[in-house]
Amino acid sequence: MIGSAGPLPGIPRSAGFDPERTLPIPDLMWKRAAMRAGRTQLRIYEVLPDPDRYLCLQQADLRYFWERFDGRSMTTGWERPHYEILNRSKRVADFTGWQIAEAFLVSERARRVLIDVCSPGDVEFLPFDRIKGVDLFAANVTRVEDYLDRTRSEFMLGADIPFRAVWKRDLPSELPALFKVVGGACAYASPVLGQAAVANGLSGLRLADPGKNRLEQIIRGEPLNEFPGL
Repeated sequence: MIGSAGPLPGIPRSAGFDPERTLPIPDLMWKRAAMRAGRTQLRIYEVLPDPDRYLCLQQADLRYFWERFDGRSMTTGWERPHYEILNRSKRVADFTGWQIAEAFLVSERARRVLIDVCSPGDVEFLPFDRIKGVDLFAANVTRVEDYLDRTRSEFMLGADIPFRAVWKRDLPSELPALFKVVGGACAYASPVLGQAAVANGLSGLRLADPGKNRLEQIIRGEPLNEFPGL
């Protein structure tokens, strides 16, 4: 059932998102859906595009990503790199995978939604290319927060990438829709992003539990998405 939403819980007005405007959203909000699905209502999710069901991109040389998409601005001197297309027969999603979790592309529809829910300056949208009639932008998340408890989190051997993230106990009551953490390159999101993605029918987005070991989930064949409706 599609209905009109009143104020959405947890969405700060300061983020440039008007929680009292009318949006076409599912009548079952994410919290109720999460309870019915037996899932934990997380405050922070890891952003993961879906390269299995949709077209995705790759770089021949992963060194391209070194010192890029790490929370710093990339607008000065931005040039689209040469890239390769995988899953050519599949459609282009609103969130398109670009080989590593730290970097992803968004459609114009997704760009407009992110502009709504993120504060100014939180994300840069770098013109990328037009693929199958869809204009894509490289989303460079530049908001960086000191939310990760590095003493209790577990990291990949030889890399500063958490495979089991543990958050500090004194997190603010309102979290940004999209952000990165100090010393890390992964993108994280609050439920605000999931709600907006469901409300606007955005495709290709998965919001994973950063407290779970993703490799173990893949080996066991478990779905990575934890947000109902995506």
